[in-house]
Order: sequence, then C-alpha cells, then structure tokens
Amino acid sequence: MYGIVYGDFLAHLIARTDELLRARPEPVAAGVDVSNRKAGTGRRAVVLTTGPGGGTGNTLRTSYVTVDVIADDEGDAVDLINLVLALLTSRGPGGMVGSGPITHTEVNGGPNPDPAADDSYKQTAQLEVQHRGRNL
Repeated sequence: MYGIVYGDFLAHLIARTDELLRARPEPVAAGVDVSNRKAGTGRRAVVLTTGPGGGTGNTLRTSYVTVDVIADDEGDAVDLINLVLALLTSRGPGGMVGSGPITHTEVNGGPNPDPAADDSYKQTAQLEVQHRGRNL
C-alpha cells in the first residue's frame, strides 16, 4: 500500500469561491474579499478556515471548514452567506463540487449570526468537505 497525499484543498476553496463570486450578477457579490483571514480594507469579506475533526477513507478525506461572512449591513451579511453557501454546495461547471479535488460539500451547521468585533455584521456556518487525495 502506498501513502496518500492530500493537496491544499483550502487554497482551492478560496480561489474557486472568489472566481464564482466574481461571476455573479448580484450586487452583494461585488467587491468581496475571499481569504483565510479578514483583511482590514474591504467592506465585505468571506473568510474560510479549516476546523478540527474529519477523517480519511481510502483516497477521500473529510474536513470541516468554517465559513465567515462579514459585511457592513446585516441584510448584506445574510444575503452573502446564503449566496456563498449555495455556491459552495453547487455541482457542475458553475459550482464547487467536482472542481479540483472537491468531491462533496454540505452545510453542517448554520448559518447563524455571530458577534463581530467591530461595527460590521457577521454570519457564520460550518461546511463539511470531502476532497480527494492521490496515491504516491
């Protein structure tokens, strides 16, 4: 049996989420910063971070990702988290599932309001992500 290598699926999630949001016509999707940390410059941000837990079966690994959406308006935060979760769980050419190593995604918790440290509004959710590794 050979070892299995898992790539940086979070980097793929960040890049693909940014790409999907840029292609959307909704005003709430315009000018959104997508990263693994909140930059201080943007009005709206999507922050994706890995959480503890998960498991591995054959070449598939299950990981948990926290999805935080930050906006300067509560309505924008709610609209943006709903759009982001829809994109993250979508399939096909315009979606996340089936792109790169991502084989399955589902919302595991949320979305819920989360107190923000500044004047902004924040929504948070947890995503379960299955991603494929490769044999050495």
